[in-house]
Amino acid sequence: MFKFDSYYYDVNIKNLKNLKISMSKEDNIELLNQELSELLNKEIKDHRSILGISISTHGGTHIVSDLKDDILMTKTEISAASSSLVFLSSKMLHDSLNQKSSYTLITGKKRIILSILTDFMALIAYLDRELAELEGLDFYIRTLRKFAIKMSAIIETSDLIKEEIFVALKRAIPNALVIAIITKDGLPIKVQSTMPEPIISAMTSAIYNLAGILLDGGLEFSIIGGDHGSIIIHELDESRILAIAVAEGDEKILRNHIAKIKTIIKQ
Repeated sequence: MFKFDSYYYDVNIKNLKNLKISMSKEDNIELLNQELSELLNKEIKDHRSILGISISTHGGTHIVSDLKDDILMTKTEISAASSSLVFLSSKMLHDSLNQKSSYTLITGKKRIILSILTDFMALIAYLDRELAELEGLDFYIRTLRKFAIKMSAIIETSDLIKEEIFVALKRAIPNALVIAIITKDGLPIKVQSTMPEPIISAMTSAIYNLAGILLDGGLEFSIIGGDHGSIIIHELDESRILAIAVAEGDEKILRNHIAKIKTIIKQ
């Protein structure tokens, strides 16, 4: 009897594994998004002072969010801004005190914004200030840090990180000397560069916006070419810009890089 049950148990487990393997990447990501959305919705319902939570990758790509209607920023705008906030906060804390950032707290008249950075994602939460202060801000810092770690552990093993745009770009253009993702306002989101982040971000944003004025419309991409190197500036979405520097000046190679960038953006 035991052998009989064990046999069918093993068959069922094998079938489940085969089912997971046979599912497309898109289906796996959709199931993951459903799981994350349910966890997010429960966390907000369990704490009345939480007005909304948004989770994004380090590169500012939106993963999942649940926000009140009166939060007017779009999901992509919030993702870009929150990723930039945690990047700058972490950089400032590391450079000034040589410490790793655990959270950033911004207090307004009616709302509090709490942002948390984990190894695989950035979380930003909107809190009702009056209610949050009554319950204690330390409570929400501990609670949301614990929640962020839980969500990060789920995201870590998923295709979402494998498809994160910064990772995909490094894989597609491994010889890139600079990869910078910034907001259209010139704030760094994720930067790999020997040049200081504020300088490269400000210069990229200025070129993007000036090109838009000269074109009388939005810039798709721009190439700054030299004899032995080039910089590609490309729009990512409504909130983000990409800058990539390579030690190549050949137009065919640059066009190939641009084709790879476009493919990654569309995925």
